[in-house]
Amino acid sequence: MDMTIFRQKDLFPSLIVNKLASVHIDFEERYRKIKYSDKTVTPMLPASVVVLLNYKQFGQNNSEYVFQLIKRSDKVSQAGDISFPGGSLNPVTDRILSNIFTTGLFPSLYDQILSASVHKNKTTVTLIRLFLVNALREAWEEIGLNPFNINFLGALPCYSLTLFTRTIFPLVCLSIKPFEFKLNQEVEKILEIPVSTFFDVSRYALLEIEIPPGKRTPACNKKYPCIVLADDQGKEEVLWGATFNVIMDFFRIISDDKLPHSSSPDIIKRVLPKNYISGNSR
Repeated sequence: MDMTIFRQKDLFPSLIVNKLASVHIDFEERYRKIKYSDKTVTPMLPASVVVLLNYKQFGQNNSEYVFQLIKRSDKVSQAGDISFPGGSLNPVTDRILSNIFTTGLFPSLYDQILSASVHKNKTTVTLIRLFLVNALREAWEEIGLNPFNINFLGALPCYSLTLFTRTIFPLVCLSIKPFEFKLNQEVEKILEIPVSTFFDVSRYALLEIEIPPGKRTPACNKKYPCIVLADDQGKEEVLWGATFNVIMDFFRIISDDKLPHSSSPDIIKRVLPKNYISGNSR
């Protein structure tokens, strides 16, 4: 893939819109399964995230698109994970807000949904609108993202978590202009990761999960593909799990499956916090 496209402010979003418009989005099928699971002992929960992109200036002659990610604080489950802004669907609130979209309050954003979903059926478009509202509401609460400050670029296929009964509905958005982050207690910090980082084969590794004594989860004795990142202070961070897989789906689609592959990735180890599943910090 031509790496210079990540530095082309107008061309890269257009590429994303065109690529995502032609992809089958499984929102309708996955949401139907979630509704059926309500009758089981382990119902699946729907959640959505904003795959948030921003055009970042790193110097006088250096600019590039970045992913704006969050590191989850020790106040919530999955503490320490790098993730997208977003969260669980509120069936009542998010449906009300979703219906407001059709009243003309967000004319530009509503037009973008229709334009990016021109090949999708009516039910899928309705679900894209619902989960976009869900994701933007959560992003506003978590990081202060103004819903009037984003362009909608398209939806990605769903992803179901293995350690949690949750299915993620990812929506790709572009922040129109820089904004001041206002983090709530669920977020430890923001990470802005250049898109080109994911084409650096030396960044890829395998993550081996270590479990605290007395704790056993399905993650035991498994190795997960990951990528090693650095924050703005040079501290090493590990991106793995759902966020890693959603980003890989994004790149497979826009690059026509031309991602780099490491033949012998390093193995790194991480101990999960005791409250990783529960989110109880006490």
